[in-house]
Amino acid sequence: MRVGFILRYFVTLLLLFILQKIVFMLFNMGMADGASFLSCVGALWHGLRLDIATACYLLLLPAVVVAVSFFFRRFPLRKVLVPYYILVAVVLSLIFVADTILYSFWGAKLDANDLIYAAKPRDMLASLPLWASVLAFLVVGGLAFLFFLVQRRATPKELGAPRARWHGLGLIPLMAVMFLGMRGGVSESTANPSYAYFSRYPFCNHAALNPTFNIFHSLFKVQDLSREFDTLPEAEVDALLGDAFEPDATLADTLLAVQRPNVLLVIWEGAGLGMVGSDTVAPNLHRFMQEGVCFSNCYANSYRTDRGIVSVLSGWLGLPTTTLVKRPDLCRNLPSIASSLKGEGYHTMMTYGGDIDFTNMRMYFSETGFSTVLGGDAFPKASYSSAWGVPDGHTLSVARLVPDERPFLSTVLTLSSHEPWEVPMHRLVDHKRNSFAYTDSCLGAMVDSLRSLPVWDSLLVIVIPDHGIPFRPGQSTSDVEVARIPMLWLGGAVRSPRNVDLLCSQSDLAATLLAQMGIPASVFPFSRNVLGTRFPQRRQFAMHSDKNCLNLVLPSGSCHYDCVDRTLQPPDADSRRLVEALLQRLYKTSANLSNQ
Repeated sequence: MRVGFILRYFVTLLLLFILQKIVFMLFNMGMADGASFLSCVGALWHGLRLDIATACYLLLLPAVVVAVSFFFRRFPLRKVLVPYYILVAVVLSLIFVADTILYSFWGAKLDANDLIYAAKPRDMLASLPLWASVLAFLVVGGLAFLFFLVQRRATPKELGAPRARWHGLGLIPLMAVMFLGMRGGVSESTANPSYAYFSRYPFCNHAALNPTFNIFHSLFKVQDLSREFDTLPEAEVDALLGDAFEPDATLADTLLAVQRPNVLLVIWEGAGLGMVGSDTVAPNLHRFMQEGVCFSNCYANSYRTDRGIVSVLSGWLGLPTTTLVKRPDLCRNLPSIASSLKGEGYHTMMTYGGDIDFTNMRMYFSETGFSTVLGGDAFPKASYSSAWGVPDGHTLSVARLVPDERPFLSTVLTLSSHEPWEVPMHRLVDHKRNSFAYTDSCLGAMVDSLRSLPVWDSLLVIVIPDHGIPFRPGQSTSDVEVARIPMLWLGGAVRSPRNVDLLCSQSDLAATLLAQMGIPASVFPFSRNVLGTRFPQRRQFAMHSDKNCLNLVLPSGSCHYDCVDRTLQPPDADSRRLVEALLQRLYKTSANLSNQ
């Protein structure tokens, strides 16, 4: 009876969540924006993992109560759980109704940041007419009562004495399964909103996302960024930064022979110059540097992939204390190269050979303009050869990365050059360097294959790392040398080989590329057109953030800022004020993303 009750309550919650999704979609069908019936049905399936995770969390207390019941001859289970059922019914009803109704006004799922309105319900309901507000409260009350009755009915009135207390050990495997359900399975990623993202239609992704899970997941991610590093008067920040980030669509140099090329963007895992700067490790990269445009004085903006992709694709500086990818309320409003090119009629595609739900990446890609998002589940399981996914030889396949649609932006994130350095090639003794040599060989094979195709003449291939990694024993990721990376443009669309030695960052790719294509880039507040006519006269710097610290790179050298004790090494008053101004502008601008 005890195990039967736990399973029955679990199924009851699951059915409630599925019913909620159906009602959500029917109520908000006007927001579907052309989504097909099958895509809407797919939301039920793709949202199941988060529904299971949420049900397992809600099941935890009843499971503990059942375990305690083994120590009693007769246990009034229903009476003990009534207060919990009331709480669950009210919370689920409030979240469901608020999420369903407000979605049609906000076009976004409810999350923990919206709880600030809970203190002032009047503000939260400001979007609704009076009759709708009254109706909403009535619906919440009715649903809460209904949810309570359903839970109560699924619960035995009382539990009799167990045959033996040791039978309670049978609950241990069940608790283990519940833990896996809460975690989201056995994959590298733990349950996160990205699990629900499967469609090119935001409506279907939002419908799949369990609102209760989304709120409680985001509850632990909330950080008031506007209050972080708020040290200077705004007028002083403006004076210190000057026109460093002012939009500049002018061109001092034209790199492209084709203004609107097809673009293949390769984000190479961890490939800092300290690792791939040797032609022994990366002979193909060095060969391509002589054939294309090499930005030789470029720095990564952060130290991890989830931060690096935001810098590359959204032109955003790296935040040293948080990652925007784990903040759905913020990252869904980030600008991106994909979104800008999609607005110009480009087909946009993202490919990653591993767990694309890791650190919420699928959600970020889907929300920022990628029409097609392919993860490791798009590859045969037999092709997996490491804990991270399929080797780069599979993801850097020309047939996979060059879509039939024209024009296109095809982006691929590699993974083989990542610990545990497991690759199907053994050219170098050092396993770490050998993994980079393997990805370099895959990159070389891909580019050489592209040369023989008609698409080559109008193709721009951009190779840029997501971040660098330590390349000497005992070296830290906060070492400024780790942050130096190559950025390479090549392909038939490139006018001629050259070297660009201007000090720049990953985040400058967006504005630089779009300016070359004649596309406005004013939506990127931190991306600079490196080849703009005014760039050399502006304040030159690059910013690389690590965990709770950052490096500021200047033409005269670099300095290291500790964000905890707010110290700068070596000490310099002017550099310190510039760091403070950059952090203040970055955090306030990031905080304002939630208001867009």
